[in-house]
Amino acid sequence: MSLGKGLFFIFVGWFGGGCSRTLPLRKGIKPKNSIILILSVDACVKKIFHLGKKFPWPRPGKCPRCRGRIWGHGFTTGYFDGFRDPVWLKRYRCPDCRVVIKLRPKGYWPRFQSPIETIRRSLSHRLTHHKWLPDLPRSRQRHWLRGLRRQVFFFFGAGWSGDLLEAFDALRSQGVLAASRGI
Repeated sequence: MSLGKGLFFIFVGWFGGGCSRTLPLRKGIKPKNSIILILSVDACVKKIFHLGKKFPWPRPGKCPRCRGRIWGHGFTTGYFDGFRDPVWLKRYRCPDCRVVIKLRPKGYWPRFQSPIETIRRSLSHRLTHHKWLPDLPRSRQRHWLRGLRRQVFFFFGAGWSGDLLEAFDALRSQGVLAASRGI
């Protein structure tokens, strides 16, 4: 696996503070709080689950925030649909800007257990057939639909009269978590 194509990062938030600075810092400047970046890696969740901590995670060459060095920072767990037990996800840390980098399989949004395609399929089924998918909890599917409506309202305004699936695809292409309730 290479880190060239298929790897991008998403700003998730400050770890433990209310600061809102998101601009890259110069080397040597240490913020008060740490930032968590999530890097999506082209990897199969099933393979990650079966190999556990022995999965060969790619190592970023430099910190995506300050271009400093990267240290291994252990593992954290993540839950994904289809797996009863948690999946081990690799973490790295930059000692210069204190960013924590968490690697995650491509095709999943941060804080979502279901793949993006499953979320889209669920919303598509609901909007075309007026029924929820039977193999997923209805409460979760309602949450996605409410999140999509909220994102559409925020990004496209109250006057949006287009198709919600088109809005889902447009938001996704802009890097927005289209089914998230948070703005």
